[in-house]
Amino acid sequence: MSTLPLILSEEPVTRGLLSRMKVSKPNIAVVYSDAFGRITYLGGRPLSWSEQVASKYRIRYEVDLSDHRRTGVLQSSPLPSSGDRYYFQCTVDVGLRVTDPAAVVQRHVTDALAIVYNYIIDTSRPVTRRYDIKDAQAAEAEINYLFAAPVALPEGITIYHCRVRLLPDLAAQAYLQSLEMAVRTKTVDAAVHDVAVANAYQSAELEEIAQRARLGRERLELLEMAGRPVDLHSIIQMHLAKHPDETAYVLDLLRQHEQAQLAGRETRDQRTVELFRYMIEQDVMRAVDVAPLREQMISKVQGIAGGTGQAQLPAGSWDEPLPARVVPVYVVIDESVADQGYFEVLNRGMQRLPSELSSDPETSGAIRLAAIGYGSDVALRMPLRTITAESAVPGFSHRDSGSLGRVFEYLRNRIPEDVDRLKGQGLTLGRPTLHLLCGAPVNQDFGWEGAHHQLTDRSAFSYAPNIIACGLDGASPSAVRRIATQPGSAWIAPSGLPMAEATTQYLVFVRATIINLVRAHAASSTEMGAAGPAGFRLADGP
Repeated sequence: MSTLPLILSEEPVTRGLLSRMKVSKPNIAVVYSDAFGRITYLGGRPLSWSEQVASKYRIRYEVDLSDHRRTGVLQSSPLPSSGDRYYFQCTVDVGLRVTDPAAVVQRHVTDALAIVYNYIIDTSRPVTRRYDIKDAQAAEAEINYLFAAPVALPEGITIYHCRVRLLPDLAAQAYLQSLEMAVRTKTVDAAVHDVAVANAYQSAELEEIAQRARLGRERLELLEMAGRPVDLHSIIQMHLAKHPDETAYVLDLLRQHEQAQLAGRETRDQRTVELFRYMIEQDVMRAVDVAPLREQMISKVQGIAGGTGQAQLPAGSWDEPLPARVVPVYVVIDESVADQGYFEVLNRGMQRLPSELSSDPETSGAIRLAAIGYGSDVALRMPLRTITAESAVPGFSHRDSGSLGRVFEYLRNRIPEDVDRLKGQGLTLGRPTLHLLCGAPVNQDFGWEGAHHQLTDRSAFSYAPNIIACGLDGASPSAVRRIATQPGSAWIAPSGLPMAEATTQYLVFVRATIINLVRAHAASSTEMGAAGPAGFRLADGP
């Protein structure tokens, strides 16, 4: 810090007839002291020649009367806030002048700035200690009010102008910025919460409307069916009206049913003949009883040969061609994630998936969709079936200890059953596709890699599926990469992506991939042409 000396000169007084009188300037006051150190102030004027000849004064002082303005920062003595935890950065604009030159000499003031700044600090510290670090403006206003009028100091100096400017220091600024950021984050989170609540209410209302419509349709169906007989053929008729693509499968079941009925009739007739023969041999039946029984048996045989029990399927418009190739698609979901928001987004998206896919006639006719959940065991949420706008996917729910090994073992047995059933309907099938979502670290205790190899080894398992694997935050990228059967078919969500947003993007990806898969099969291509979920990255790391 610079200094401001006020005593400009100090020299002995010359006496005698040959001494010369010294003149002074308007901004300089002259002060004298005698041999005893007593100070005399003659209004600031110097001694005249006659006074100087016989003067009793020994020392002559020149004191600066100028106005001085200085601006400084109180760095060595910062002003504390309430609690002395944080400090104000103080900038002072001060104006001072000498109003008592004798006092300046008497106190031998060599640096006016040290006196003035220390006075300002001593006056300001009790003020700033009453204010929190956030109230710099109020503390600044009170200090400036104290210096609104000139302040005379006992050292002969008057502070005629003083304005302070207070700001929190760097540590306090960082603290205040963190508080502001916390408030902003809380505000944003509250807004996001409000949007999520509104979306939840909207989704619930839409689901309620859809449920009321479904119940209304069911009531109409029950009213229409009230007067109709409920037998095997009427049930088959109603089923085929809703699922015409299963005609071949239903006809095969009906044929097997009728064959079983015929076999049962033959067995009963054989037993009747044997009983009849036994009764004749034992002379229980007489000749007069044979004629009526013979007529009954002939009538029964005619009924069997006439085919009156043949099923009569209704004529319908079954002329529409079946898809050239049908692809089984399995969506397998990890239910071991301990996040309720994950299941809310997941169930909402999976319930909409069949309706979204069925809006594309090409897609809805060319795929069969199944939904599977896994925790410590495997749960078939929706069996492999044709999708329609009314298709419902039961909800997924939290379960502990996700086991991929059991999932692969289950699919190794399930896929052949589904494929054989579809082939029995006269359909041409593409290779099954498996969408797998891992939401938690892969459990190594069940030997999932061995089960995975048995499922995907095409040399030993002709129905081996193509697996597209995705992992949420917590899943191992290397494990997800090993699960996928093709390079570039494994993606992982970054750690900063919220679970709900990652799940939403995954379901969008599943829908786009299924549509692209259908188009690829229609074009006899193996390239699906779908990028990973938005915000995900390829699972190519450890």
